[in-house]
Amino acid sequence: MSNYSENMVAEMEKIGSFNYDSAAAFAEKYSDADISTRSVISKIKSLGLEYTPRVAAKAAPRLRKSDMVISIADAIGVHPDELDGLSNAKTSALSTLLAHIG
Repeated sequence: MSNYSENMVAEMEKIGSFNYDSAAAFAEKYSDADISTRSVISKIKSLGLEYTPRVAAKAAPRLRKSDMVISIADAIGVHPDELDGLSNAKTSALSTLLAHIG
């Protein structure tokens, strides 16, 4: 048995194309039918309707501790090997140190 009535399916087909926000709105509209946004998206796809997913934001590039140590060494004019062990420090400590010497 489907959680989707014939009227709900007809309404989805009438709308024709969805994105994440419109699928969420549809799920909210029929919250009494106990359907989730994820379920609505699945139904949209199973009906062969157009669905445009939401674009995930790209994370900023991560700065590794070893890169921070190299930057610190450059800032104070020494070879990174002379700061052996510094990469074991907390990232927040390295970031603070780099911000204050750079």
